[in-house]
Amino acid sequence: MKTQNRYALILSLLLLLPCLNASAQTGHNVGDTAPEFKLKTLAGKTTTLADLRAKGHVLLVFWAAECVYCFAHIKDFNALHDQYNGKGLTVAAINIGGEYEKEISDYTKENNLRYLVLANRLDNLDVAEAYRAVGTPTLVMVSPAGKILFRGHQPPDVTQWLK
Repeated sequence: MKTQNRYALILSLLLLLPCLNASAQTGHNVGDTAPEFKLKTLAGKTTTLADLRAKGHVLLVFWAAECVYCFAHIKDFNALHDQYNGKGLTVAAINIGGEYEKEISDYTKENNLRYLVLANRLDNLDVAEAYRAVGTPTLVMVSPAGKILFRGHQPPDVTQWLK
């Protein structure tokens, strides 16, 4: 490797270190109280986190239409919805890609999303900021009491909270 390329690589890594450290420090931790929100469904009905928690646990899925990982997990989220909806789990997808309602509606129909989709374009971004959602998908499991039980980028094993 040429010396110039080595220096460029080292400089790039040094510039990345603060970013990696910053992302490691962002986000609400397990055990913290989940920030409350009020958003609209694609059907235009307003719902809050408190409304969703009244039914049981809530798996928040911060997603974007362009996210290939979000697309790859649709079948996982549909399976969670099909198995546990009405049994103490609401899967609530919060679009943070900035897409308009029409785009989100078309996407949900084309890709057969069966779980709740919340689509307040700018309000969704405020909620993502409140949860410090870093990347898509960012998943947050909230207990009926409003505590964060899980935070990650892969669907959690919900059987530890749901029987």
